[in-house]
Amino acid sequence: MGLGSTPHRLLRAAEQLMAENGIAGTSVRQITDVAEANIASVNYYFGSKNALLLELLKDRFARLDAELLARVSSVVDKAAGEIPSIADLTDAYFDALAHLGYNTEAGQLDPFILLIQRVDSEQRDTLKQAQDFQAPGITRLLTLLSAPLGEEDRKAVDAWVLVGLMFTASVAAMPLMARDGSGNKQVLAIRGYIAAGVAAYIQHLRSDI
Repeated sequence: MGLGSTPHRLLRAAEQLMAENGIAGTSVRQITDVAEANIASVNYYFGSKNALLLELLKDRFARLDAELLARVSSVVDKAAGEIPSIADLTDAYFDALAHLGYNTEAGQLDPFILLIQRVDSEQRDTLKQAQDFQAPGITRLLTLLSAPLGEEDRKAVDAWVLVGLMFTASVAAMPLMARDGSGNKQVLAIRGYIAAGVAAYIQHLRSDI
């Protein structure tokens, strides 16, 4: 999909408008007006406004997964053969999301984060549907996080619960980063909360304790 193509313009317009106005508050006509496209183009390329939203989210989550894979791989390399700590792994997830959702130089949130917050409050099922829990980055992260578990216990890991914990808390931290910077105490506390929450989740699944 080319950067100047009609589908790309529709996705960019939808992201900006839905981030600002919400899903229900954004009409197909508004999207096509901003994208400078025919009003029938949303149905032609995507089938519906909701299908466009799903495609938009899938694209953004695919980018997140690619960034996550790179960061998790870096953590593994630094661990030099040892199992990385849960904190290092959850930080990799947090930093991957921040890379996409927070512009460090401008100190501003990307529309992606604002859109996620809108979708979470209006169409949570769409948010769940858009995430590919078999994608390479998230698969490697979940495999490493569940490494302390036995084979049977690993089967009990619920990807939606575990990723949801990291995702929800990380998204909540992004406005704080935009306001106070990435090193403020509240952001650092949220990083610690994520690591502690994941550790507690894994610990409670162990059948040998």
